[in-house]
Amino acid sequence: MRSNAVLAGERFSSESAIEVKEQDGYKGVFAKETIAPESVIFYLNGTLTKLPTKYTIELSRNCHLSFPTIRKKRNADLNYNWQYLNHCCEPNGYINPSDRTFRALREIAPGEEINFNYLTTESALAVPFTCTCGSANCFGLIQGRDFLTAEELERLARIHRRGTTCRAPTSRKTLPTTQTARDIRLKPGTT
Repeated sequence: MRSNAVLAGERFSSESAIEVKEQDGYKGVFAKETIAPESVIFYLNGTLTKLPTKYTIELSRNCHLSFPTIRKKRNADLNYNWQYLNHCCEPNGYINPSDRTFRALREIAPGEEINFNYLTTESALAVPFTCTCGSANCFGLIQGRDFLTAEELERLARIHRRGTTCRAPTSRKTLPTTQTARDIRLKPGTT
C-alpha cells in the first residue's frame, strides 16, 4: 500500500499509483494500487481564472482552476488528471485547495474509480446536473453548495468528515437542468 501516492519528487512519474482510462464511454481516474487515506494522489496543475466553466474547479470564491491556454500534448492527461475526476455523492477523494492537492478520503482499492463530491468545491456550478450515483446519500440535483439547505450542508460535512470546506448557502436560486452526471464527464478525445 502506498502511503503517499505521489511524492513531491516523483510528481507525475510513470510509477504513478493512478491511471486515466475509459470506462462505459467516458474517461475517469482509476487507482492502479491501494492508496491509503489522506495520501496525496496528485497535484492540481493549471491556470487560475475568475470565471467558472463546465470544466473548472473552484479553489475559492472567484478563483477557479482551469487548463492553461497552451498545453503540451505529451503527458497532457498526466499533468491535468483533475479533468477526469467524476462526481460521486459518497466519494473516495477530496480536493485540498490550500495546497492544490487531490487526496484520498479513505482507502482506495486497485481498479477503483477515484472521484470527489463536486459540492465540496463548487459554490454554483456553471452547468448543473442530476446525479445518478445511486448512493443512499445522493444529493440529487447538483447545482453547487450555495443551493444546499442547512441539513444538506450538515450531511455533506458528515460524509466528508471535513466540515470546514462547507459554507452556508448565500442564495437559493433554482437553475434549470436537463443534464445527468454522465453528461458532464468528458468524452474520450475531448479536452
